[in-house]
Amino acid sequence: MKIVALIPARIGSKRLKRKNIRLINGKPMISYAINACKRSRLIDKVYVSTESDIIANIAKEYGATVIDRPKELAEDNVRTQDVFEHFASMVKDFDILVAIKANSPNVRAENIDKGIQKLISNNLWEVRSITSDGLDNGAMWILKRDTIFWHGLSVYFGVIIDDAVEVHTLADLKKARRILKNG
Repeated sequence: MKIVALIPARIGSKRLKRKNIRLINGKPMISYAINACKRSRLIDKVYVSTESDIIANIAKEYGATVIDRPKELAEDNVRTQDVFEHFASMVKDFDILVAIKANSPNVRAENIDKGIQKLISNNLWEVRSITSDGLDNGAMWILKRDTIFWHGLSVYFGVIIDDAVEVHTLADLKKARRILKNG
């Protein structure tokens, strides 16, 4: 079974400009997602999907393989599933996709592995991360390859608690910096 990670990362952002490359403790935010995936015991390869040369260069510097995303798939109104479908059309050799948001810098490798294990051991279609108070935080979305192309609602899903910060504003960025500084 081959498990790959995908970090969708576009350069455009309305609320916090260029958020995915903002520095946290001297490193670009996206580097934290790449490093969490690389620390996973179960992920075989890490990819970054982007339309940005800047993000592509950072991704390569941190050891990810870059998938060039067409500009029309980097707009505000594009569904994440469309980005997954593009990725799956480019990379055919995988069974499980672990999607990690570039703007969730404190997602943890242990939680990624727990989510993958939950998907496999319960024969689920997908696992999503939620906060400890039960809200979807979007930091992690783990799914079987066939689920990428399913256009209905999934009924075979599970959740994993991961209190990853989702950075969309300057206040979120300051919170992430505090959390990561204090370890």
